[in-house]
Amino acid sequence: MKICVISNLYEPYERGGAERVAKFMVEGLTAGGHDVVVITTWPQSGVSVEQKEKVKIYRFRPLNLFYYLDLVKHGAVARAIWHVFDVFNWPCALRVGSILRRERPDLVVTHNLKGIGYLLPLIIRRLKIKHVHVLHDVQLAVPSGLIIKGKENDPLVSGSAARIYARACRALFGSPNVVVSPSSWLMKYYEGKGFFLSSLKKVIQNPLPITKSSPAVKLQRQNRYLFVGQLEKHKGVEWLVDFWKTEKRSDELWIAGGGALKFDDLPVNIKLCGKRVGAELNNLFVQVDWLIMPSLCYENSPTVIPLAYQNATPVLVANIGGAEELVQDKETGCLFEAGDVDSLHRALEKAGALTNAEYEKLSRNCLALADEFSLQKYVDKVILL
Repeated sequence: MKICVISNLYEPYERGGAERVAKFMVEGLTAGGHDVVVITTWPQSGVSVEQKEKVKIYRFRPLNLFYYLDLVKHGAVARAIWHVFDVFNWPCALRVGSILRRERPDLVVTHNLKGIGYLLPLIIRRLKIKHVHVLHDVQLAVPSGLIIKGKENDPLVSGSAARIYARACRALFGSPNVVVSPSSWLMKYYEGKGFFLSSLKKVIQNPLPITKSSPAVKLQRQNRYLFVGQLEKHKGVEWLVDFWKTEKRSDELWIAGGGALKFDDLPVNIKLCGKRVGAELNNLFVQVDWLIMPSLCYENSPTVIPLAYQNATPVLVANIGGAEELVQDKETGCLFEAGDVDSLHRALEKAGALTNAEYEKLSRNCLALADEFSLQKYVDKVILL
């Protein structure tokens, strides 16, 4: 089958889990013998067409005020104008339509389209190609794609401008043949907003990459916790660092990721590891006891949680959005109240009080659960819907 995967970002231009899921999907499709075409963006002018192993990749820069990854560098007015152009980006839709007519795929799978335009579903419908859309966040209803705990009623989340934006996105997206969500929370969120009324809707957890390694169950702890993610305030990493410093914790906190936040005057037990991916990130997991996710925003289905499981690492996760659906409390980790110092303190106490035998059991459970995130199973489920 010839399958076209469309994602606003694709390696090496990536920012978070959504782009990694798109890449994993492409790897799974090619491993399954499918002919794969990727349509994505890049910051340079002009169009690039490259054959990378078994994948044909089209890259172009959408016509707009600035490139998607530069959005954070601009003020509120410029961002608002950018979002309007993005929703109704007709030149971008025509370019993608031209590629689709040339390639003539049997199936189009779209991931995040912010920055590449929301007219694409209309183009796909007009070309009468089967369309599967994979949800990753709330960006079809909230322009920023973020809902912060305690700010659910913020004007940019639920005000009149946000409602007009959501109405436009709902009309343009219509009802793709299939809509896939990695979490029940996110699917229910969109259903409550009236999206995808006639689509077949399925909850399928995000996949893990194909790996040939066989990590061992962890037997002995090293008193280290690992944060992996964007160094942005909404990810809770600043809050976590403040907690670690205020509580004067003696165990180590390792931080892996890149972003706008900068940390100075850190105690010796807080280590900045920089952005790590692939084998480098797996190597960090080998050296720590727990993954800790202190998100202050409503998460969908963070790919780093199953990645921790793949590395036999239990998790401490804020119970916000769909993230808690990935955690089997007391079996693969522990949940705590997002943004609540006392709740995190209790979770860390429980983690520290585990015997070696109890910790080993959690590690073993994580490794066993990782099989549920098989890439090939995921791809088969999506394309056979």
